[in-house]
Amino acid sequence: MSDVFEKQYNKTAQEFHESYLNKEAHQSTEAFFDVISKGIISNITNKNVLDLGCGAADDAAFYTKKGFTYYGLDVSKEMCNLAQKNKHVAEVRNESFSRHVSYEAGKFGLVVSKYAMQTSKDIAPIYSEVFRMLDVNGYFIFLVVHPFRQFLEKKKERKDYYKKELIESVIFSGKITVIEPSHTLSEYINKDFLLKFSLVDIREGSDFPSSEQIGGGMYPTYLIIVARKK
Repeated sequence: MSDVFEKQYNKTAQEFHESYLNKEAHQSTEAFFDVISKGIISNITNKNVLDLGCGAADDAAFYTKKGFTYYGLDVSKEMCNLAQKNKHVAEVRNESFSRHVSYEAGKFGLVVSKYAMQTSKDIAPIYSEVFRMLDVNGYFIFLVVHPFRQFLEKKKERKDYYKKELIESVIFSGKITVIEPSHTLSEYINKDFLLKFSLVDIREGSDFPSSEQIGGGMYPTYLIIVARKK
């Protein structure tokens, strides 16, 4: 089922790629890169990085400039076609990250994911695979749509935060609409996560107008989690 939500980007791959290059998600992207650059990079000795849900690999240059070898994973064939044209990419594989991944255990010193994990209905299998693929004391850093934003984007009376539903999210100033399953905070920071990883940092922020601003209110639209393999 998760593949359906991940593959929806086949239809908008080029438009998504162009919007991203136009810095239309700059606030959350800058916050994500800031977290990685400050205090994390210097702690990583294994310079292989895997990007889960890499899209067109538009972030690859950031990592290669930091001395990393960049690997990408995306279930969207069209996104992978774009990523393979990026000179900063060592390899990209057309696979889902929500089930067993073909990369070997302990290959990566850093696994990242940005605005991709929320497309998976079940988060737990992702944690298991990331734990397996990370080197000893490797870092896992991911950015997802904030659960509170998903709650507001249910756009109906008597909304239920805890009920898993499909959410239509409008992104890139209204240019693209994506459908994703809703999640709660406890799905991201759960017992399984805490058994496998040490929580290093957690950040939340707003990325308007890239994100739809329901009712003109100010609320968190993204969540960043920094973790280290135990």
